[in-house]
Amino acid sequence: MTTLEIAQALYAHCENHTEAQGLQDLYAEDAVSVEPMAPEGQSPVTEGRAAIQGKHDWWAENFEVHDVAMEGPYVNGDRFAITFEIDCTEKASGNRWKAKEVGLYEIDGGKIVRESFFMAPM
Repeated sequence: MTTLEIAQALYAHCENHTEAQGLQDLYAEDAVSVEPMAPEGQSPVTEGRAAIQGKHDWWAENFEVHDVAMEGPYVNGDRFAITFEIDCTEKASGNRWKAKEVGLYEIDGGKIVRESFFMAPM
């Protein structure tokens, strides 16, 4: 797959709420994910596809997502970006908040090998 095809496929998985399938199909086994913030006691760097799935599972368990708006993908060589605007509620506290972030994805060998997220200050 080309970078554009991978980018379009990931966008479609995010749009259709099939992120787990996208993770299996599009990510390298040793992919790395870097977040702008991490839960207390956790590293902002997650290594490995299984650990990234665990991060997704943690998010689903702890947040109720009301809406996600996306733009992109924006492709540049072996990288692409997607913007996300998220409206969610933290289940434990009941606090509702909105955030905007950019996901930058790097491709090698036809798979996503690194994702880095950049968040606007709140």
